[in-house]
Amino acid sequence: MEANIKNLENNKDEETIAKWVSEITKQVNVNQIYLIIGDEESNCHYRFIIVIEDMAKRFKQRVKEILEESLQEYPLFYAQFFTLHYIQNATSEGNTFFLNHCTKKKLIYYHHSYYENWLFHNVDLTAFTIKAKENFLNQEEKILGFKNGANLFLEKESFGHATFMLHQTIEHSFLAAEYFLIGKTFTGHLISDHQVFMGNTHKEFENIFPRENETDTNLLNKLNKAYCNTRYTLNYQIKKEQVLIIKKRAEELIQLVKKYVEAEILKCQISFKKNPLTQTIEKVSDKNEPQTTTDEAEESFLNKIRKLGKENFMTLKPIGGIREGYYLNYARVYDYLELFALLQSTLNVCILALEEQQDFTLDIRNKEYDVKAVLGFAKNLIPLEEATFLDKVRELLNKEK
Repeated sequence: MEANIKNLENNKDEETIAKWVSEITKQVNVNQIYLIIGDEESNCHYRFIIVIEDMAKRFKQRVKEILEESLQEYPLFYAQFFTLHYIQNATSEGNTFFLNHCTKKKLIYYHHSYYENWLFHNVDLTAFTIKAKENFLNQEEKILGFKNGANLFLEKESFGHATFMLHQTIEHSFLAAEYFLIGKTFTGHLISDHQVFMGNTHKEFENIFPRENETDTNLLNKLNKAYCNTRYTLNYQIKKEQVLIIKKRAEELIQLVKKYVEAEILKCQISFKKNPLTQTIEKVSDKNEPQTTTDEAEESFLNKIRKLGKENFMTLKPIGGIREGYYLNYARVYDYLELFALLQSTLNVCILALEEQQDFTLDIRNKEYDVKAVLGFAKNLIPLEEATFLDKVRELLNKEK
C-alpha cells in the first residue's frame, strides 16, 4: 500500500526528514506521523509524534529500541510513539496534547488512507475542555495537598518528612506537566529523571535544579534520596536552609506548570472555535437542503462502510496471484530466535495436552513459560481493528434506523 508524505514542501530539512521517516516506516508499522517544529522554548528542533497499532508490551520495547537507534544519527530530532488505544483513552480523560498536536496541518506521513476525525471520532468536543480543566484541577489539588503537608512538617521542624512531601509536590508537578505537554508521564521517582524527561522538549523545566554548580547538585541528590530514605531509614539528614530552597523551587515549578497547562487548554478552546469541522457531533440536516433519493442515500451509506473497512480491516492482507486466502499481519516476533522459541513452546503445549505421553514431557522443564508464550502470542492475534469496524457499523445502522 502506498505511503504518503506531505506538508514538508517549505521545510529546509525536507530531504532529511523524509529519509528518517522512510527508515522508521520500514521497521515499524506506522499509521501516522505528526511533526512539531520547536521554538525558542524547546530543546529539540523537530519533534515527532508517531501513531502505531495497538501491540503487546514486548513489541513496544522493540519499537522504543528502533527509535532510539535511529535518532542517534539525527541530533535535531526527538520522537515518541503512541498506540491508537492510548491516544483515544488519554483524550477521553481530558488530555489536551493529542488534540493540539495531531492535526491535519502537522501531519507529515500517513499509511493507506487519511481520515481527519480518525483519532478523535468518539470525543465530545463540547464537553472536552470542561473535562480537561477538571483533570488538571484534580492534579493541582493533589500537588497543593503535598505542599501543605510539607509546610506542616516544617513548622514542627521535621525536615526529613518535609523534604519527602516536597519531593511528592515536585514529582506530581512534573507528572502533570508531562501528561499535558508530552502526552505521557515518565515512570520513576527520581526528580532528576523527570527534569531530563521534560527538559528534552521544554527548556524551562530542565533547570529547576541546575547541574552547573555543586550546591544545586547536592540539593537534587538530597531530593532524589528523600523518596526512599525518609521512609525506610533513620539516618536521612537535611538542613532547614536546604529544605527552604527546595520549597521555593517547588513553588516556582507549580506556577510554571500552571502557566503551560492553562495555555494548552486555551489552545484547544481556540482551535475548536477556529475549526468547527473537527466537531464529532453529527450536523443536523437543514430542511432547505435538497433531499437525497433512496438510491443516493444507500450508495452514501455503502461508501461510509467501504471507507470504514479500508481503515480498520488491517489484520488480514489478501494474497496476490493465483493463490487464494490472506496473509496474517502484525504477528510480530523480535527475531528468529524468539520465533523458534515460540514454535517450540507451541509444540510443548501440544505434547503436554496429550494423555499418557509422559515420556515425551520429561525434557519440558519450563511448562509455565511455554503456556504463557503461546497464550501471549494468541492474544496478539485478536483483530482489535475489526472490532472497531463493527462498532462503527453498528452506529451507522442505528442512525439509519
